[in-house]
Amino acid sequence: MTTQGATAILVAGMHRSGTSALAGALGMVGISLGEELLAPGSDNPKGYWEHQGVVEIHERLLAALDRRWDDVRPLPTGWLGSDAAMAASAEISKMILRDFAESPVWAVKDPRICRLLPLWTDVLQQLRIKPVVLFAARKPSEVAASIEARNHWATPVGEMLWLRHVLEAETASRSLPRTAVIYDDLLSDPSAAISSAMATLGVPIPVPTSAKREALVQFVDRADRHHAHAAAAGGSTMGALAEEAYAALVEIAHDGSAWNRLQDCAIRFDEEWRRYGSSIEAVAAMAHRFHADEMSARIEAVELSSKLNAQVRWSEEAVEIRSALQARYDQQSTDLQAVSAELASANERNADLLAECERLLVESEKQRIEAESLDAMVKAIHQSRSWRVTKPLRALAQWFNSKPGKA
Repeated sequence: MTTQGATAILVAGMHRSGTSALAGALGMVGISLGEELLAPGSDNPKGYWEHQGVVEIHERLLAALDRRWDDVRPLPTGWLGSDAAMAASAEISKMILRDFAESPVWAVKDPRICRLLPLWTDVLQQLRIKPVVLFAARKPSEVAASIEARNHWATPVGEMLWLRHVLEAETASRSLPRTAVIYDDLLSDPSAAISSAMATLGVPIPVPTSAKREALVQFVDRADRHHAHAAAAGGSTMGALAEEAYAALVEIAHDGSAWNRLQDCAIRFDEEWRRYGSSIEAVAAMAHRFHADEMSARIEAVELSSKLNAQVRWSEEAVEIRSALQARYDQQSTDLQAVSAELASANERNADLLAECERLLVESEKQRIEAESLDAMVKAIHQSRSWRVTKPLRALAQWFNSKPGKA
């Protein structure tokens, strides 16, 4: 198993910036995204096109660093050398060898990559895989509006998150092949946008057929776009800086220049952060604690709900058992009543049989007495008849013996 000579496309872009549409389009032109993808959600019914294992690794790492995807604070100093980062690095390497070893070109998409790009470049270089970075860029005002609609956050939070993601990815990718795809361009002509970006990155892809181009148009549908509007005039300093950075990305996507402009935006963002960052970090830390407390409360509520449900289930089971026992008792009572009735009937029959037996005994005794009486009469008759026969015979014998000549 070898990965040497392969190319990994790291799709980098703030949440709600069209990263899903871009990654899905890459998959449609034949670039592997892996098999273990997140299932579609209500806010992204066509799919996120994110590798589930990658998202889980990123989430564990951010949690270990006391951060979340929506935290505007910079990552802790020295985070790349932390034990958590080392563990994440090993997990990413294992995932790549398992899922992409046979792919000469593959891509991963997760907005968290913007902030964790140094970790990925280290892992890819160790595996001798060429990393290239593909920025997904959408107007920060639209991203902020989308996040406000979904998460109910104020516009400045969305703008700061947009800057944090885009500019950290810019800083971490300066030594790598990179380009950008603008969301508007992707919606207008997805085939041309993808082909131009891949040519800039030096990643060969088959020339899309007319059927493939039509499929891309159907997939990247303009109807999926919401919150299309320009930035409001007189916005915040961060908002203005985000719009300027976006303008630089548009220029980069169209002719490859303006990286210096984007780098200058990163410098100015750092300056603004040094000026106001302590206050922002305090609010962000407080929000993070509120979120942690909320999550703890939710977990506790889930546990209590689970226990309550268990009690309810136990009570329901107890009621069912009691009902079953009651039914058995009722049936046994019915059976016992039937047996008692049958026994009473048998007793009545036995009493009748006993009376009949007593009657028969009396009758038998009468018959016995009558039989004895008859027997006595028979004997008497027999004796009487025997005497009347033998007396004449005896007289005749005496006469015969008395005749002369008889000695």
